[in-house]
Amino acid sequence: MNIKLTFFSILATVALSLTSVSGYCSDFPVSTRDSLQSLPTVAYNPVHDQFLITWSDVRYNSKTDVDIYGRILDAQGAPVSEDIVISNHKGGQGRSSVAFDPVNKHYLVTWTDWRNANNIDSDIYAQLLNFNGKAIGSNFAITNQRTSQKQASVAFDLEKQRFLVAWKDDRLADTEKLFGRFISHQGKLLDNEFLIAKGEGKQDRPSLIYDPKRKRFLVVWRDIVDEQQYLSTTLEGKGIFAAFVQNSDDGGKPGILIDTEEDACLPPSMYAASYSPEDDLFLVVWTTARDYQKMGLDVFGALIRASDGKHIGKAFPIAVKNDYQEFPSVIFDQKQQRFLVIWYDLRRDQTAMNMDVYGRFISPQGDMSEEFVMTDTDAPGIRRFPAIAYSPKSETTLILWEDSRKKTSTKNHQRIYARIFREH
Repeated sequence: MNIKLTFFSILATVALSLTSVSGYCSDFPVSTRDSLQSLPTVAYNPVHDQFLITWSDVRYNSKTDVDIYGRILDAQGAPVSEDIVISNHKGGQGRSSVAFDPVNKHYLVTWTDWRNANNIDSDIYAQLLNFNGKAIGSNFAITNQRTSQKQASVAFDLEKQRFLVAWKDDRLADTEKLFGRFISHQGKLLDNEFLIAKGEGKQDRPSLIYDPKRKRFLVVWRDIVDEQQYLSTTLEGKGIFAAFVQNSDDGGKPGILIDTEEDACLPPSMYAASYSPEDDLFLVVWTTARDYQKMGLDVFGALIRASDGKHIGKAFPIAVKNDYQEFPSVIFDQKQQRFLVIWYDLRRDQTAMNMDVYGRFISPQGDMSEEFVMTDTDAPGIRRFPAIAYSPKSETTLILWEDSRKKTSTKNHQRIYARIFREH
């Protein structure tokens, strides 16, 4: 069903200028293969005006475990490639991340990999792809220490034509920290692995974004004390932190405090950031359990100066309905000069667990539009773990999510769905 989305009058106190936006197409599956698909990620290719989508995939009747697949769509949502096998090595692969190198027209896809560990400890592997999805060489290990490495995230450095990969690593005794490594545009390992930042608690779930003005990365993560108290109102959340990384010897410094509110972070969540070049600032977004007594999770954000990482004002609520809002993702639209934050939301029907993807525009000054639903609410089931990318050439936005609408009594049939939006 094609639901036209027309966005909203502006709040009386808000100076954010909004144009109207419409669903350019109905919700559609990225891959129609009969399988269990999860955790989509996406990178935009500005050279060819295309998106590469990657996801974790369990193909029925497959002799392997979880694999990494991908597919290329154009900016209007039309498929450019068939499904791409990125890695289907025995042992299992999951939780991918992808970045595009516009200089050499390559993608780098990273993931957590269990091929060497008998499903106990995991490594971080990667694969270079050219712009049309063809593999350049084979899978290679970014790190394969004798401990567990998980949750890789990747971004590209335009100045030095290299990728930065960051991941959670438990090589240090009794704790988990974030480590990183630079990878050349040819897929060569550069320098040594290095600690991203110091901290008292456990660090996990990194998110990366590149600052082209200062030619450095912003790494965002969660820092916690006791993850075992996941469903407890007494969970000790250390908060959301960030660090600037430019070289491998930048690591080991204290992180920048983004949010220290008690219970400010709760799994499973991802933390994301986007950059406004004209205003020279980042918007960092995350899931919070500030009011867990009401049995709900919320989405908060903070505007951060790109020059020094200091707050512009305080952390502010983005989605705080009396239910669950989780897993935010964010982009910046340079034409309209505004951020778009999306998340998955349980407000429609907690009993049936019908989740939808919602969104909200936020200006670089912190002004916000009303919230709006971005997926087909007539479809049954769960829509969760959204990802987002924007095409400035076509002025279209692609959103992705896990979708269970094809689930049956015998098979899950969970697929990655998408929708393209266009502004008027």
